[in-house]
Amino acid sequence: MIRVIRASEVERKRNLGTGIRVRNAKIKKGRHQFTPRQVLIVTLMLFVLMGSGIGYVWSNFEGTQIGYSVSRLKQEELRLKDLNKKLRLELATLKSPQSLEEASRAFGLKAPSPAQIVVLK
Repeated sequence: MIRVIRASEVERKRNLGTGIRVRNAKIKKGRHQFTPRQVLIVTLMLFVLMGSGIGYVWSNFEGTQIGYSVSRLKQEELRLKDLNKKLRLELATLKSPQSLEEASRAFGLKAPSPAQIVVLK
């Protein structure tokens, strides 16, 4: 009758005879187990990294928006300065004696007599 010998018995007998423990079994490659502290640290580092990335993008976006606003306001300033210049010229033209005399004729007014002129001091 054939007796079945277990691998563990063979290994035990071999180890007893030589005094050296030999294991020929394949080394099992287990998955690395992370501790809860390691998971927490990695999670916090990811949040810090994401937060700094979002902050960087936000600051660049805000800088661009401010640049656009400054450009728009400069254009508005130039337009208003031009309008102010035109209005001052029109005011000076309307205040001129020739312009006032023409406007008075258009309304049917006559030149005042010397008795109608009153000088204010």
